[in-house]
Amino acid sequence: MLRCLLLFFLFGAGVFAQVSKDSVSIDPNYLEDQLYIGVTYNIFANTPDGYVKDGFAYGFSGGFIKDIPFNERRNIGMGVGLGYAFNTHIQNVVVTTNALNLNQATTNQSTYTIKTNSLEFPIEFRWRTSTLEKYKFWRIYTGLHVSYVLNSTSIGERNDELIQLTEVLQLEEWQYAYSLAAGYGTWNFYLHYTLNPFFKGSSSFDNGEVLKMNSFKMGLIFYLL
Repeated sequence: MLRCLLLFFLFGAGVFAQVSKDSVSIDPNYLEDQLYIGVTYNIFANTPDGYVKDGFAYGFSGGFIKDIPFNERRNIGMGVGLGYAFNTHIQNVVVTTNALNLNQATTNQSTYTIKTNSLEFPIEFRWRTSTLEKYKFWRIYTGLHVSYVLNSTSIGERNDELIQLTEVLQLEEWQYAYSLAAGYGTWNFYLHYTLNPFFKGSSSFDNGEVLKMNSFKMGLIFYLL
Protein backbone atom coordinates (compact mmCIF):
# COMPACT_ATOMS: atom_id res chain seq x y z
CA MET A 1 0.00 0.00 0.00
CA LEU A 2 2.81 2.40 0.89
CA ARG A 3 4.50 1.65 -2.41
CA CYS A 4 1.26 2.42 -4.33
CA LEU A 5 0.79 5.69 -2.50
CA LEU A 6 4.38 6.66 -3.24
CA LEU A 7 4.00 5.90 -6.94
CA PHE A 8 0.71 7.81 -7.07
CA PHE A 9 2.32 10.82 -5.39
CA LEU A 10 5.31 10.84 -7.75
CA PHE A 11 3.10 10.41 -10.81
CA GLY A 12 0.74 13.19 -9.68
CA ALA A 13 3.61 15.53 -8.91
CA GLY A 14 5.06 14.89 -12.36
CA VAL A 15 1.74 15.64 -14.06
CA PHE A 16 1.22 18.80 -11.99
CA ALA A 17 4.72 20.01 -12.80
CA GLN A 18 4.14 19.41 -16.51
CA VAL A 19 0.83 21.32 -16.46
CA SER A 20 2.38 24.20 -14.54
CA LYS A 21 5.28 24.35 -16.95
CA ASP A 22 2.97 24.38 -19.96
CA SER A 23 0.74 27.06 -18.41
CA VAL A 24 3.60 29.54 -18.16
CA SER A 25 5.33 28.59 -21.39
CA ILE A 26 6.04 31.36 -23.86
CA ASP A 27 4.79 31.19 -27.40
CA PRO A 28 7.91 31.61 -29.60
CA ASN A 29 5.73 33.39 -32.19
CA TYR A 30 4.25 35.91 -29.73
CA LEU A 31 4.58 39.50 -30.97
CA GLU A 32 2.98 42.75 -29.80
CA ASP A 33 2.11 46.29 -30.95
CA GLN A 34 2.90 46.02 -34.65
CA LEU A 35 0.41 48.62 -35.93
CA TYR A 36 0.31 52.22 -34.71
CA ILE A 37 -1.89 55.30 -35.15
CA GLY A 38 -0.91 58.67 -33.70
CA VAL A 39 -2.34 62.18 -33.40
CA THR A 40 -0.23 65.17 -32.34
CA TYR A 41 -0.23 68.87 -31.62
CA ASN A 42 2.70 70.51 -33.44
CA ILE A 43 4.81 73.49 -32.39
CA PHE A 44 8.32 74.83 -33.04
CA ALA A 45 11.17 75.06 -30.53
CA ASN A 46 14.20 77.39 -30.74
CA THR A 47 12.15 80.10 -32.41
CA PRO A 48 13.62 83.56 -33.22
CA ASP A 49 12.52 86.86 -31.71
CA GLY A 50 9.28 88.04 -33.23
CA TYR A 51 8.06 84.54 -34.03
CA VAL A 52 4.31 84.10 -33.61
CA LYS A 53 2.40 80.84 -33.63
CA ASP A 54 -1.17 81.16 -34.87
CA GLY A 55 -3.87 78.51 -35.12
CA PHE A 56 -4.02 74.86 -34.18
CA ALA A 57 -1.27 72.90 -35.95
CA TYR A 58 -1.83 69.16 -35.96
CA GLY A 59 -0.51 65.92 -37.35
CA PHE A 60 -1.44 62.29 -37.68
CA SER A 61 0.53 59.18 -38.53
CA GLY A 62 0.14 55.45 -38.96
CA GLY A 63 2.14 52.46 -40.00
CA PHE A 64 3.61 49.05 -39.28
CA ILE A 65 6.43 48.22 -36.86
CA LYS A 66 8.10 44.82 -36.86
CA ASP A 67 8.36 43.65 -33.25
CA ILE A 68 11.72 41.96 -32.51
CA PRO A 69 11.86 40.53 -28.93
CA PHE A 70 15.26 40.02 -27.29
CA ASN A 71 14.42 37.75 -24.35
CA GLU A 72 12.43 34.57 -23.72
CA ARG A 73 9.58 36.41 -22.01
CA ARG A 74 9.43 38.65 -25.11
CA ASN A 75 8.83 41.84 -23.17
CA ILE A 76 12.13 43.53 -24.09
CA GLY A 77 13.18 44.12 -27.67
CA MET A 78 13.16 46.57 -30.52
CA GLY A 79 10.87 47.63 -33.32
CA VAL A 80 11.71 48.66 -36.89
CA GLY A 81 8.94 50.03 -39.06
CA LEU A 82 7.57 51.97 -41.98
CA GLY A 83 4.74 54.48 -41.88
CA TYR A 84 3.14 57.65 -43.22
CA ALA A 85 2.67 61.04 -41.56
CA PHE A 86 0.79 64.22 -42.38
CA ASN A 87 1.74 67.36 -40.44
CA THR A 88 0.90 71.05 -40.39
CA HIS A 89 2.72 74.05 -38.88
CA ILE A 90 1.16 77.52 -38.64
CA GLN A 91 3.32 80.58 -37.96
CA ASN A 92 4.28 84.03 -39.21
CA VAL A 93 7.32 82.85 -41.16
CA VAL A 94 6.69 84.24 -44.63
CA VAL A 95 7.55 81.59 -47.20
CA THR A 96 8.27 82.60 -50.79
CA THR A 97 9.90 80.75 -53.64
CA ASN A 98 13.46 81.71 -52.85
CA ALA A 99 13.36 83.30 -49.41
CA LEU A 100 12.05 83.21 -45.86
CA ASN A 101 11.11 86.22 -43.80
CA LEU A 102 9.48 87.01 -40.50
CA ASN A 103 6.48 89.27 -40.59
CA GLN A 104 6.38 91.29 -37.37
CA ALA A 105 3.85 93.88 -38.48
CA THR A 106 1.04 94.61 -36.05
CA THR A 107 -1.44 95.02 -38.90
CA ASN A 108 -2.03 92.81 -41.91
CA GLN A 109 0.08 90.16 -40.22
CA SER A 110 0.57 87.11 -42.39
CA THR A 111 0.45 83.56 -41.15
CA TYR A 112 1.49 80.61 -43.23
CA THR A 113 0.41 77.02 -43.01
CA ILE A 114 3.07 74.53 -44.05
CA LYS A 115 1.78 71.05 -44.81
CA THR A 116 3.99 68.00 -45.29
CA ASN A 117 3.47 64.39 -46.32
CA SER A 118 6.26 62.12 -45.16
CA LEU A 119 7.48 58.55 -45.01
CA GLU A 120 8.44 57.45 -41.50
CA PHE A 121 11.08 54.93 -40.42
CA PRO A 122 10.74 54.38 -36.65
CA ILE A 123 13.45 52.48 -34.75
CA GLU A 124 12.45 51.78 -31.15
CA PHE A 125 13.80 50.15 -28.01
CA ARG A 126 10.79 48.46 -26.38
CA TRP A 127 9.93 47.51 -22.81
CA ARG A 128 6.50 46.30 -21.70
CA THR A 129 4.75 44.12 -19.10
CA SER A 130 2.58 42.19 -21.56
CA THR A 131 1.90 38.45 -21.68
CA LEU A 132 -0.16 36.22 -23.98
CA GLU A 133 -3.18 36.60 -21.71
CA LYS A 134 -2.65 40.22 -20.62
CA TYR A 135 -4.08 42.80 -23.02
CA LYS A 136 -3.63 45.85 -20.80
CA PHE A 137 -0.06 46.52 -19.75
CA TRP A 138 2.56 49.19 -19.22
CA ARG A 139 4.87 50.09 -22.08
CA ILE A 140 7.79 52.43 -22.74
CA TYR A 141 9.01 52.68 -26.33
CA THR A 142 11.78 55.12 -27.21
CA GLY A 143 14.23 55.59 -30.04
CA LEU A 144 15.08 57.30 -33.31
CA HIS A 145 12.45 58.44 -35.77
CA VAL A 146 13.65 59.10 -39.33
CA SER A 147 11.31 60.90 -41.76
CA TYR A 148 11.58 61.74 -45.44
CA VAL A 149 9.36 64.56 -46.73
CA LEU A 150 7.65 63.41 -49.93
CA ASN A 151 6.04 66.76 -50.68
CA SER A 152 5.20 70.03 -49.00
CA THR A 153 2.93 73.02 -49.55
CA SER A 154 2.65 76.48 -48.07
CA ILE A 155 -0.31 78.81 -48.16
CA GLY A 156 -0.76 82.21 -46.57
CA GLU A 157 -2.04 85.72 -47.01
CA ARG A 158 0.05 88.89 -46.96
CA ASN A 159 -1.48 92.34 -47.42
CA ASP A 160 -4.68 90.73 -48.73
CA GLU A 161 -2.66 88.80 -51.30
CA LEU A 162 -2.85 85.00 -51.35
CA ILE A 163 0.56 83.34 -51.66
CA GLN A 164 0.62 79.61 -52.28
CA LEU A 165 3.56 77.33 -53.01
CA THR A 166 3.40 73.69 -54.10
CA GLU A 167 6.89 73.03 -52.74
CA VAL A 168 8.80 74.60 -49.86
CA LEU A 169 12.37 74.54 -51.15
CA GLN A 170 13.87 75.60 -47.82
CA LEU A 171 12.43 72.57 -46.00
CA GLU A 172 14.82 69.88 -44.79
CA GLU A 173 13.79 66.68 -46.59
CA TRP A 174 15.43 64.26 -44.14
CA GLN A 175 14.42 64.79 -40.53
CA TYR A 176 15.78 62.90 -37.53
CA ALA A 177 13.90 62.90 -34.26
CA TYR A 178 13.88 61.45 -30.77
CA SER A 179 10.56 59.79 -29.94
CA LEU A 180 9.02 58.51 -26.72
CA ALA A 181 5.76 56.61 -26.22
CA ALA A 182 4.67 55.63 -22.72
CA GLY A 183 1.40 54.56 -21.19
CA TYR A 184 -0.92 51.83 -20.04
CA GLY A 185 -3.41 49.94 -22.17
CA THR A 186 -4.98 51.94 -24.98
CA TRP A 187 -3.82 55.41 -23.91
CA ASN A 188 -0.19 56.24 -24.56
CA PHE A 189 1.41 59.68 -24.37
CA TYR A 190 3.70 60.50 -27.28
CA LEU A 191 6.59 62.97 -27.71
CA HIS A 192 8.55 63.66 -30.90
CA TYR A 193 11.42 66.16 -31.11
CA THR A 194 13.47 66.68 -34.28
CA LEU A 195 17.22 66.70 -33.76
CA ASN A 196 17.98 68.70 -36.90
CA PRO A 197 16.35 72.02 -37.90
CA PHE A 198 13.02 71.99 -39.72
CA PHE A 199 14.44 74.30 -42.38
CA LYS A 200 17.75 73.66 -44.14
CA GLY A 201 20.89 74.87 -42.43
CA SER A 202 21.48 77.55 -45.05
CA SER A 203 17.97 79.01 -44.62
CA SER A 204 17.96 82.48 -43.12
CA PHE A 205 15.91 85.65 -42.97
CA ASP A 206 16.65 88.74 -45.02
CA ASN A 207 18.57 90.15 -42.05
CA GLY A 208 20.96 87.19 -42.12
CA GLU A 209 19.58 85.38 -39.04
CA VAL A 210 19.87 81.62 -39.60
CA LEU A 211 16.78 79.56 -38.82
CA LYS A 212 17.35 76.78 -36.30
CA MET A 213 13.77 75.93 -35.43
CA ASN A 214 13.07 72.34 -34.41
CA SER A 215 9.71 70.65 -34.75
CA PHE A 216 8.19 69.43 -31.48
CA LYS A 217 5.10 67.21 -31.40
CA MET A 218 3.08 65.88 -28.49
CA GLY A 219 -0.05 63.81 -28.46
CA LEU A 220 -1.40 60.29 -28.25
CA ILE A 221 -0.40 57.07 -29.97
CA PHE A 222 -2.43 53.86 -30.17
CA TYR A 223 -0.96 50.41 -30.78
CA LEU A 224 -2.68 47.41 -32.32
CA LEU A 225 -1.63 43.82 -32.85
